[in-house]
Amino acid sequence: MDTFLRRLAACFVSFVGAVAATSATAAYAPPAELRDTEFSEPSRDFKAETDLYCIALAIYFEGGSTAETPEGQRHIARVVTQRARANVSKWGGGDICDVVFYRRAAVCQFSFACLPLARRTPRGGARWETAMAIASEELGGKSEVSERDIRYYMNPAITSDRNACRFRKEFVPVLEAGRHEFFREPTEVERKVLLSSEPAECKRYKAALELKKKIAKAAAEKRRKALLARAKAKRSRYAGK
Repeated sequence: MDTFLRRLAACFVSFVGAVAATSATAAYAPPAELRDTEFSEPSRDFKAETDLYCIALAIYFEGGSTAETPEGQRHIARVVTQRARANVSKWGGGDICDVVFYRRAAVCQFSFACLPLARRTPRGGARWETAMAIASEELGGKSEVSERDIRYYMNPAITSDRNACRFRKEFVPVLEAGRHEFFREPTEVERKVLLSSEPAECKRYKAALELKKKIAKAAAEKRRKALLARAKAKRSRYAGK
């Protein structure tokens, strides 16, 4: 029995030694196919991937929410990159994602960024694929857009006369693309001309304000007359007693 146990123990020691030797060998000399896989894996540019995602979000929501054409979406992408290239605090600095998600006084530079997370998460599909393709073109310098100075855009169909008036008096129109109009910042001479101009939207907004004042004045006069009539009727009742 003792002989059997000694043989069993010897076998166990030999087995453990073999396993240890195999492990040590594997630790220092991995198989060639594993080494090839490890060293052939391409490196990733996470900054570029992040920029691509952020600019695609701006295209997807800012362009897609109004059924914007690919041409209009390309120009929206150009506005994003030009604001980042300007690297000024009023637009969020020089990082594309900081520009896309910039918020000041609870107002988002790009309106979709103020939506709840669930509503500003793309769901994939053809529209998202288009946004990613356009973003890739813009970041890769392959966009068909030639304008380099556009910084603002407006969809006149859904913009109030008040905001449209501000755009017309502050920025220089450059072109129309899809459903949006795109603008650049003016020179000092152009700024003076713009401030003295009277665009149609400003005239409509001014007329709407005047009408609102007239309606409010008429309502106030009506209330005043009603109060006077009630006071007169009250005095007549007391006089009759």
